Amino acid sequence: MQSQAMIKKIPITALRVGMYVTNITQRGITLTEQEREGRVKDQATIDQLIARGVTFLYIDVKQGDDCSEGVPLTEVDAKHQQDMQTLVEKHAPLSLEPTAELGQELKKAEKLHHQALDLVYHAMEAAKAGKNVSISPFEQMADGFVSSVFRNQNALACLSRIRDKDSYLMEHSVNVAVLMSILGKHLQLDPTTLHQCVTGALLHDIGKILIPDSVLHKPGKLTDEEFFIMKKHSTFSRDILKRSGGFPDICVNIAGQHHERLDGNGYPDGLKGDNIAAEARMASVVDIYDAITADRVYHKGMTPSVALKRMLEWVDFHLDKQYLHAFIKAIGIYPVGSLVELESGRLAVVIAENLGNTLKPTLKIIYNAKTQHYLPVEIIDLSQQEKDKILRTADPQEYKINLKDFML
Repeated sequence: MQSQAMIKKIPITALRVGMYVTNITQRGITLTEQEREGRVKDQATIDQLIARGVTFLYIDVKQGDDCSEGVPLTEVDAKHQQDMQTLVEKHAPLSLEPTAELGQELKKAEKLHHQALDLVYHAMEAAKAGKNVSISPFEQMADGFVSSVFRNQNALACLSRIRDKDSYLMEHSVNVAVLMSILGKHLQLDPTTLHQCVTGALLHDIGKILIPDSVLHKPGKLTDEEFFIMKKHSTFSRDILKRSGGFPDICVNIAGQHHERLDGNGYPDGLKGDNIAAEARMASVVDIYDAITADRVYHKGMTPSVALKRMLEWVDFHLDKQYLHAFIKAIGIYPVGSLVELESGRLAVVIAENLGNTLKPTLKIIYNAKTQHYLPVEIIDLSQQEKDKILRTADPQEYKINLKDFML
């Protein structure tokens, strides 16, 4: 495991030959030069990064030269943690309180989730065969997602954290729709816009079915040529929806623009700033969050809290600040599915956000970090007691904990 003490953030102006660049802050972003990690061998590499608009990056001082201007990752993360805490404390949540108990809503949400996975699968098979995709079943599914999220968003949020590496493409599409529902609810989007955003999110990656399996499922970094092929999926997604007919512009924009970036370094059209549709800027936030928190064949997913901290570094030049901040306020700084360590030394899984106090979620106590033993499962609502509080987020792999066993 990479030690945070060995990782430092440096400005691009301080990068020198002999330093070792690590991709800790770039995973999930579309700039291939930044996604590669390794020792800087020549000035040309540095010049290429500067030309691409890179302003900072991370180096591993254990594997390469140190830098006096470097800030340890521990300090960077501590600042982001404080920034997120200030963000959720300063602004009262706009989201409505749940109208259904978590256990009650989970039964409905599980059915919806399974139906959505099946719906996306069959739509992709139809697109692969050159057939049109009907909007009607996706509109109905969007209705179901939005209704569930308004009843209790924690139910679908829980399910979105239970993943299967072999079903990533379908699960990712469904999860992005779930997260879009939560974000749209928090933003108080009008019902029509919200439903169209969720519909578009369900189909945002449908074009990936037309990407060769050798590229789509490659267990490692893509070559430049392979990445060029992969980037076509956004255009394919947009074209499939346009060809099928009946899909509103919001859906088409989400499919075609969710990989565009504010600084113009995205794809497929290199759009900048407000030239990227608002719904696509929203989709970029939830798409990246789900992608970088997922375990894939070629990389280990970040914890939800770490993912949010990394994403804070991508605002303004990649991500829209207002939508990322809204997303953090919508899911809390300890999102459902996070593993946290309490002052008592116990570990717990976050199973529900308390909208009245996102710093004190509802937890499922499962483990004692001091004795390294599992505990009898106990549900506690931190907002209803003062005996214990969250000390930090924890990495499940550090304790060999499979969170899937404790999410439901």
